[in-house]
Amino acid sequence: MSYSNPDVNSIIRRSRDLLVELCGVSSASGELEGLRRVAMRLGEELRARGLQAEVVEEPGSDGDPQPVLVARGPAADERYLLLVGHMDTVLPAVPPRIEGDRLIATGGLDMKAGLVMLLGALDVLAARGQQPPEDLLLVAVPDEEVGGRISENVVRKWGAGARAMLVLEPGERQGEAETLVAGRRGMAEWRLDVTGRASHSGLAYWEGRSATAAAADWAAQAQALSERGSGVTVNVARLIGGDADFVSNLAANHELLGSPRRRNVVSDRAAAEGEVRFLSVPDRERVLGALASLAERVAAAHDVKMRFERGFSVPPVDPKGPGAALVARTVALARARGWDLVVEEDRGGISFPNYLEDPGRVPLVDGLGPVGEGMHTREEYVSFASFARRIELLADLLPSV
Repeated sequence: MSYSNPDVNSIIRRSRDLLVELCGVSSASGELEGLRRVAMRLGEELRARGLQAEVVEEPGSDGDPQPVLVARGPAADERYLLLVGHMDTVLPAVPPRIEGDRLIATGGLDMKAGLVMLLGALDVLAARGQQPPEDLLLVAVPDEEVGGRISENVVRKWGAGARAMLVLEPGERQGEAETLVAGRRGMAEWRLDVTGRASHSGLAYWEGRSATAAAADWAAQAQALSERGSGVTVNVARLIGGDADFVSNLAANHELLGSPRRRNVVSDRAAAEGEVRFLSVPDRERVLGALASLAERVAAAHDVKMRFERGFSVPPVDPKGPGAALVARTVALARARGWDLVVEEDRGGISFPNYLEDPGRVPLVDGLGPVGEGMHTREEYVSFASFARRIELLADLLPSV
């Protein structure tokens, strides 16, 4: 892709080179040396563009310090325009390669391209003689791909003072079009514990009360509560049953699987774990209530005890909330440059906005990063054409937020 403005051509080339460089640094979740290298390199580039940038250490889920990049403009104090992204990748890096319009590189799409895109946008603004918002604040975390504690805590902390939030995660291809994300589902985890009555399956079968059979019955009915389209979904992620010693000590007893040992015991212990996804808090309460009621009915039918417990939960992002106007403005800016953005109102994956204490308070737009395919695989690639388009789009958007 070429531009009539030679400055923009040069900016796009430099941005591509920096992206290739960063993709050559292995920064999988937990690779602290590589993550620090990425953070320091980005910080160096941000300081060259007039931002105050520092790499701070935050305790991860295991208590060990991990690098977080924080860069701010001169007026990013109590209220600010918050941009968020992550430096970690799912896989360790292999040497990146370019094939036509594609940069095939570990984490190129998800999401080193989004971070470099911001640098390119700042350069485009400078070439136009424009200034970025003085209250711009970028935070890049090291553990998003593993749902780490730092990502959640950092977004909660900095989100509290955000006047608006821009998420540099990638968009998606939709046919020949590209997407922008306006809404994301919330997620709530749950656990079911079942206690039955053990017996000899040959000599006293009818005296037993199978916890495994009851849990399987509950699980089938639970998944059947899922609704297509914009409705809730219930996923039974794990289901384990057997005698109490087997279930309570899986690490020690896993070798029983595939053997005939203790198959003659009617199961007296089972457990299931999973999650629900939803687009509204009332939907969350409705489905969790239905799962709890289902546990009572199935327990009575099988003459077993069931305990249903709620777990960790993150709220949904309402596509019709305060970010709707910002999304519409972004779509209009893209259209003014001759390309269309399709708005996703029901993205299923958890992202940074879900970690906000109240996503309904902050105007936000997600999926601003470029598109490609193959995230989390060795064939992950980012489209250079999309990368270039999105750099200019972000440069158009920043002064208007």
